[in-house]
Amino acid sequence: GESALSFCYFGYLKMWLEDDYEEGRRWGTMALKILERAEHRSPFIRTRIMLYMLILVWGRPLRESSREMFKTYELGMKFGDVASASLALSVQLRWLLFEGDKLSSLQGKYNYYLKQLAKFNKEAAKVSILDKINIDFLIGVPCESFSIFDGMIWDETSLLADALSKKNRGLVYAVYLRRFFAAFWMCNYSEASKWSKLAFSYSKNISGPQVMKILHAGTMGITAFQLYREGKGEVYFNEGKEMLNELERLLEHSEHIVKNKVLLVQAEHYASICEVEKAKEAYEASVRSARNYGRINEQALAYELQGKYLSSIVEIPESERAYRNAYNCYMSWGALMKAKQIQEDHNLALVADGTTEISSMKHVRDW
Repeated sequence: GESALSFCYFGYLKMWLEDDYEEGRRWGTMALKILERAEHRSPFIRTRIMLYMLILVWGRPLRESSREMFKTYELGMKFGDVASASLALSVQLRWLLFEGDKLSSLQGKYNYYLKQLAKFNKEAAKVSILDKINIDFLIGVPCESFSIFDGMIWDETSLLADALSKKNRGLVYAVYLRRFFAAFWMCNYSEASKWSKLAFSYSKNISGPQVMKILHAGTMGITAFQLYREGKGEVYFNEGKEMLNELERLLEHSEHIVKNKVLLVQAEHYASICEVEKAKEAYEASVRSARNYGRINEQALAYELQGKYLSSIVEIPESERAYRNAYNCYMSWGALMKAKQIQEDHNLALVADGTTEISSMKHVRDW
């Protein structure tokens, strides 16, 4: 187990310092072979977490890595390394959220596991409750899960204060990132940008490639291009380009995780430079990619942004169709609050089968 952990560190450094993902995965694969012959002791569990969270996660579907994380959780509980097991579970649940698992199902899982996380690994529980806040937010109900901390932490503000007082930069980053995603989902791009800048300022000590940093970069790329088209200045166009360049760099290392995010940010870029046909093609490609990877959440977002863009160039029937598809995808994901926002902002009329039709449209220009 210890030698496997050393191989993991070496592989991770290859990825982080030399940008050599292929070599990093090679060392990770060697570590995995060692683990297959190792006893199931504490280093074994910690090494599996590092392998699947930081090394072998690249170049394979995130759902596959998520399944391995859950196996790691089960092994850790079986062999008594409950703290490491809890960390593995926290990571697995977070990945399921951003892979687009049904929100009602995830809400049930968090309700079931949060108390256990708080008992065995309070730091993992603090991160997981942030995900639970966003799940409840998207569904449209208040988060009432802070009782797991027995009165020591009673809401997100006290959680942030606790993290700041303890100089827990990773947790501060997680709080600001949660607020960033919440503002983004509400299309409050100025607010989202504010939280993103704070999150980035605390992510500098989080070294190397990580899945959440990619999700942050992709969502911030969209935010920046939206702000540019709202007339907020060239600085946002440059920021959007910076995020797009980073995603394109990572595409060759992990197409499964990055591809549809790259396509959607590319669409926003083309929309920002008035490349109409390229923008249309990129929005459609992002929808197809999200569908192919089974991410109903990202499919919904692609349709929503497509609808906004098509409305801005006065292609109203096509925009209506995109907004209708966005609503239906958000409903399928279980994001009832977000679906309601789409319905109200774009005057969608519900029909008998639970899908939508358009009764009228608000026309919005991006520039």
